[in-house]
Amino acid sequence: MRNVVLILLAALTASVSAHAQNQATTQIPPQPPQTARQALIEMFMGKSPDAFVKHLPTVANQALLRKGENAETSMVQKIAMISHQFAAQGHVETFDEGPMLLVSEQEEGKEKVKTEVTVERDNLMGESDEMEVSIHIYRDGQPEFLPVIPRLIFTMTQEKEVWRLTEATLAAHVPLTDPDYLKGVRKKKDESDEKMASGRVSMIAFTEKAYAAKHPDRGYTCKLSDLFSQQAATVPMDEQAAEYNSGLFDGDFAGYHVALSGCKGSPASKFQATAVPVDSDAGMKTFCADESGAVRFMVNGKGTACLSRGQVFIQGTAYSASED
Repeated sequence: MRNVVLILLAALTASVSAHAQNQATTQIPPQPPQTARQALIEMFMGKSPDAFVKHLPTVANQALLRKGENAETSMVQKIAMISHQFAAQGHVETFDEGPMLLVSEQEEGKEKVKTEVTVERDNLMGESDEMEVSIHIYRDGQPEFLPVIPRLIFTMTQEKEVWRLTEATLAAHVPLTDPDYLKGVRKKKDESDEKMASGRVSMIAFTEKAYAAKHPDRGYTCKLSDLFSQQAATVPMDEQAAEYNSGLFDGDFAGYHVALSGCKGSPASKFQATAVPVDSDAGMKTFCADESGAVRFMVNGKGTACLSRGQVFIQGTAYSASED
């Protein structure tokens, strides 16, 4: 009986030992080697201060790093610090697989800004891997139009079993056959022209008051040259400012026709300033102002209608095309 018990205990011990070994083997699988994509993420988003340097080629380390340099004097460490600061701002999530490489969410004032870095292609060729990524920005959930869509091409090469960044290329993507992109370009240009036109009308209204105060016997004037010629002659300006102010002397600039009218009486006690889109079918705003100083606007409206029915324009406020 005693021998039977000893045999059973020995068998049970062997079984438990074998099970423990098998369990240990299944619980701690060998770590797969780091991919080029994981190395790229670690290089720019890694928490370790040496992560960036780790994935630089040996020749770059030898040429760019010197003993005694710190984050203030080393160019390489400055780049690494910028990456770490970006990673520390807001919420950043990275992905080892799939079409998304990185997603960053942060707040800029009252706006919520989301940045997505997507993988356009990933070509692994032996010990070399070339990844092309594009950047997309969203503000409060709406895609932000970028006139030039930035793309980055990273070339990673294995050196001593470590993936290292051997080349980085910045490419500009301009899809001239994409209707949505072309609409975005047109919208940005129209918004820029509208900003210039509203600013011009506001400047005219302000300068009219100064002119009338300086010439009480004349009052307001309906000549743009009276308002701006003396100012342009006495105020030094760079080439860009000179070009802008030269446009104030004539009626056409940045897709708008600017005009002054209504200067009746002696002295003139009234004036009307209007900026009307040259292309009447463009769907752009018309701007206007009078002696009250308030700038008004209408969409698809004429100058006279703007003065009588236009809404007060507030710079920086978004208006829809239906507001007229």
